[in-house]
Amino acid sequence: MKPFWDKDRESEETFKKINEKGIAKAEKKLGVILPDTYKKLILEQNGGYSLHNAFPTDQPNGWAEDHVSFDHLKGIAKDEGIMDSDYLIEEWELPEGLVLICGDGHTWIALDYRETKEHPPIHYFDLEDETDFKLADSFDELLAGHYTAE
Repeated sequence: MKPFWDKDRESEETFKKINEKGIAKAEKKLGVILPDTYKKLILEQNGGYSLHNAFPTDQPNGWAEDHVSFDHLKGIAKDEGIMDSDYLIEEWELPEGLVLICGDGHTWIALDYRETKEHPPIHYFDLEDETDFKLADSFDELLAGHYTAE
């Protein structure tokens, strides 16, 4: 797996280290199986900024014509982490069944568990443009396409 975390950049979304038992508790509470690669990244560093900032798309959106912003990954924690997904879904009127892994309120990247409990596709939501589209078939595909946009 190629390096993912920008360890030189401080983030309020980097939480205390978590172990496999903590991840299992989070999965049980969320009622889903998180992607294996996500779990590996979270064991390495529990959330924070990534080395790259974008994922390509042919779907124009409020961010750009050819990509979406993907500059951080939410870790497993209550405040600002993926455990806040239910609260944020309600607050931002997003569909139920998502685990929000990146976003700031107006745009979100989510693990989409609306039709599955494991191996979710990745969806992008832009609330200002009222868009919801699939970015990738899997978390691994999301990581593989992750790049730096100028």
